[in-house]
Amino acid sequence: MKYTCPCCGYKTLEEEPPGTFDICSICFWEDDNVQFDDPDYEGGANEESLRQYQKAFLMRHVNQKLPDNNERDPNWIPLFEK
Repeated sequence: MKYTCPCCGYKTLEEEPPGTFDICSICFWEDDNVQFDDPDYEGGANEESLRQYQKAFLMRHVNQKLPDNNERDPNWIPLFEK
């Protein structure tokens, strides 16, 4: 079973977040419990905040179709929509 990356929403993590320090194979976000709890925190496992990294990822991949074997969690919501 794969778990949802909090940054991109794809099911890529081997352990249930937050705090696993798994790295997403799609967006390369490193799961960090501090940044999960405070999406505006810069530093820790990732230099950018979760909010900044997620926005940059979504902007870069807005029109990009990923291979069909990548499944996005239908319940995932980007931070800007919360």
